[in-house]
Amino acid sequence: MSANSCEVDFSRLKLLIMPQRIQKRRLETIKIAAKKRGVQTVSELSTEVTHIVTEFETVEQVVRALKKDNAATLGDVEIVSLTWLTDCFKAGKVNVATEAYRLKHDTLESADNGNEPEENTSLLPEWACQRATPLEHHNHHLTAGIETLQLYSELRDLDQDYSRALAFRRASCVLKCLPFKVTDVSQISNIKDVGDHVKRVVKDILEDGSSAEVDQINNGEWFNKMKLFTAVFGVGPSTAKKWIERGWTSIQDAVWVEALSKDWRVRWGLAFHEELQSRVERPEADNFTAMVRAEAESILPGTTVELTGGFRRGKKMGHDVDLLISHPREGAEVGLLPRLLKQLEKRGVILCGSHERNSFTEDVLKQDFKLSLRGQLDHFEKWLGICKFPKQFATTQNGHDVVQEVAGKTDVCSKLSGSVEEDYEPKVKLRKLGCADECPRSVASEDRDWLARRVDLIVAPHSQYYYALVGWTGSKHFNRDLRLYATRVLGMKLTSHGLYNISQGSMVPASSEKEVFDNMQIPYREPAQRNC
Repeated sequence: MSANSCEVDFSRLKLLIMPQRIQKRRLETIKIAAKKRGVQTVSELSTEVTHIVTEFETVEQVVRALKKDNAATLGDVEIVSLTWLTDCFKAGKVNVATEAYRLKHDTLESADNGNEPEENTSLLPEWACQRATPLEHHNHHLTAGIETLQLYSELRDLDQDYSRALAFRRASCVLKCLPFKVTDVSQISNIKDVGDHVKRVVKDILEDGSSAEVDQINNGEWFNKMKLFTAVFGVGPSTAKKWIERGWTSIQDAVWVEALSKDWRVRWGLAFHEELQSRVERPEADNFTAMVRAEAESILPGTTVELTGGFRRGKKMGHDVDLLISHPREGAEVGLLPRLLKQLEKRGVILCGSHERNSFTEDVLKQDFKLSLRGQLDHFEKWLGICKFPKQFATTQNGHDVVQEVAGKTDVCSKLSGSVEEDYEPKVKLRKLGCADECPRSVASEDRDWLARRVDLIVAPHSQYYYALVGWTGSKHFNRDLRLYATRVLGMKLTSHGLYNISQGSMVPASSEKEVFDNMQIPYREPAQRNC
């Protein structure tokens, strides 16, 4: 059928709708809509078929799926995207001008070989820390499913689940760094970190639009309860499983029973759960960073305050704000954090938290450590807690003060009825917070002009600063790979405190982030390229 032919009605169409990459429920809906309009649909290609409708992206993919030798064997049939058909349904008429909807030929593929373009995956660096992994990549449609399998393994937390979760994470990291969109499982068949299980999942997603295994997990009651409970500040898989065993199904179930918890994180995390779950936007993080930087500078001129974590890797939103604090004069940072916390308390910024002292000794660099998906604890002085972020804050744009309002944020805590005994002693000493003797739920239900946000303040001496900066920038898997690489390839020990040369019995200094990578003998990657 030519693009210039006259307009036809739906009954003149005979469609072969290819099921690959179309979710089954959606395919059924489309076929029902076609039948209502008198459109004929068939399951096999014949000379009577007017259109092949598909979610494939190239003609060559259609040729392979239909097990034909080449495109010429398809005849004059129009090969169009599924969007063409749905647009026709919306318009109530057949759009014969199909040019905008026609599938293109793969220009990277020869016209007669019928093979997927060969991507040279053999040149892919072996270690994730050697690769450039951008925040936005070509394979989100695949990594989302694989990371569901990873999370499920982490939450199960049984004997073999750690290695399973790590295998899924490694495969996901590979897909994120590929400079092309995977359209056929053969493109990743020879990659070391992509195992048979992942290949099966990828094949299902490419051909059917989804994976039955992933869908089953996502729809599972246990998985969704575990995600709900482990999202609470201070709650890990072990506690979440106990809550599920008690028959709890919602955060509200946990609020009443855990009001007396000895863990301050759980008490305040439950009371402010919805706010702590809502994402911190980059302008909020920048505003808070600027305020902390100004306070630190007033206490100790020359202090550096760096926003790290996902924000430093280019993310526009995150679950918390991590600030790395240091001073170019070694030792000057000692005693800074308590004074800074006191200033923040005077400003009414701190809600609750705990102050941990520096526990670093050089023995830390020599000790063996177990790597985990959740990362490795360091020994820096730090404050971990919850702060009050204003719903409106002032920023400067083009020299003018502008009031910013946090988009889509409203008070999410309402007053709760009932009585719960509130006479408890905090597990950790709260530093003059003004809320140590208050019920977290009462604070959450007050009329207020602030939002609760998770904040970590970390203090590193200058001699360890650049290793700390790499460590707190992440991602977690990037850091894990860096540490494994240091151990297995270099025979050294890497932590956020430094790189320890075992053979020489000394630390390897670094005066910049690039020098950290140079010391590791791997290419320097900008923070935005560390999103594995």
